[in-house]
Amino acid sequence: MSPTEVDAQLDRILARETDPERRIVLRGAHIVTMDDRGTFVGDLLVRGGVIEDVVPGSIGHVDGGLVIDATDRIVIPGLIDSHVHAWEGQLRGIAPDVPFQSYMAIAHGGLAPHYTPQDIAIGQTVTAMQAINGGTTTIVDNSHNSRTSEHSDAAIDALLASGIRAVHAAGSPTVTSPSALPADVLRLRDSLAGRGHGRVTVRLFDVAPSLETWRFAAEHSLDVSSEVAMGMPGLEDALASDLLGPAHTLNHCAGLTTDMWRRIADAGAAVNLAPRSDPHYGLGASVPVMDAGAADVQVGISSDNELSYAHDMFTEMRVLLTVQRGLAFARAAAGDPGPVPYGVLDVLRAATVGGALNANLAHTIGTLTPGKKADFVVLTTNTVSTSPWGSVHGTVVNFSSAANVEAVFIDGRVKKWAGELVGFDLPDINTQAERSREQLLSAYGSQLAEVRAGLHS
Repeated sequence: MSPTEVDAQLDRILARETDPERRIVLRGAHIVTMDDRGTFVGDLLVRGGVIEDVVPGSIGHVDGGLVIDATDRIVIPGLIDSHVHAWEGQLRGIAPDVPFQSYMAIAHGGLAPHYTPQDIAIGQTVTAMQAINGGTTTIVDNSHNSRTSEHSDAAIDALLASGIRAVHAAGSPTVTSPSALPADVLRLRDSLAGRGHGRVTVRLFDVAPSLETWRFAAEHSLDVSSEVAMGMPGLEDALASDLLGPAHTLNHCAGLTTDMWRRIADAGAAVNLAPRSDPHYGLGASVPVMDAGAADVQVGISSDNELSYAHDMFTEMRVLLTVQRGLAFARAAAGDPGPVPYGVLDVLRAATVGGALNANLAHTIGTLTPGKKADFVVLTTNTVSTSPWGSVHGTVVNFSSAANVEAVFIDGRVKKWAGELVGFDLPDINTQAERSREQLLSAYGSQLAEVRAGLHS
């Protein structure tokens, strides 16, 4: 289509965006359902904010449907980032080489105390925009800088305005009050009633497993995300507790024993791995993907933060694939035939189905299944990196990037079209982000010239 025709089609989609009966048909796409129907060439029908049907071949004529020609495109479920600290968005790339202790000193000890609600809002917006641009439709937002009710409100409002699907995990500031319960989360949950069509929900965030927090969550029917690594105080008691269950999302899970993994699996808790974060910050030589596999735990994938590297779920998938295959082949060479090397579909499953489990939204998102939310990504195959192309799944995982993300729909609403974001004023957002970053750095006692060289402490 010509640029004029592309724009006209977008206008038609947007004109009926709030119509719950609006129908959109994607015709002739390579559809990766991630459910038991597999992958096929066919049509996807969206009605309002819900997937109405997905069929091999043609769905036929749809009265009043807006038809999108998806020939030679690949349609996948929206990617899901199981653990990201969205408030840090304007800190992107300020500390590319630091270990974990320096990350904590810079982000939490140095910059976090100076965040205003406005800083929180722009950080959230930058993170959501980057996520959507790269095909991520849902984030589990681990917000450990919820200093006041105003900070929390700003975080929620920014997520709602961005159009992303988000689970906002409200938590206390890591350094100043690591054990304080964010009871304000109950007010936040109430405040979301009737807003955003349920796209943004609330849970608790725990910077370390805490029975106090877990009891609070259970008493108030809240899910909870927790940072988990061997050596954390109270970890053994927490994982042995009968409070642990499907309402729990465990991040990192570095250094855990076989018995701990068994308890997690038996409890049905969700686990996400941070393929780049753990080795980058020194939490482990690699992520515990083999331990998770041995315990038969379906993992999700996490980008963690952008202080050192970009939010990019395609890269996270590739790193996880390479790490797991390397470890599996090494064990096979040592005489252990047990671990099966991952294929590309395994890491795509982690980024979709596994992410839905971590968000506790598996009934709603994660697969292209009729009745689920219309969260999906259209990938073009006509870029330098994907033309010519071979395997559908291999092209998604090993050859695609944000440049291939042609369209993004969340709740049936278009957020990226023809490779351009929809509903974001990029120049204004960048101006706000740069202003926020400068003010934070000034309060921290640093300046942009030092950031350009990379902060180290």
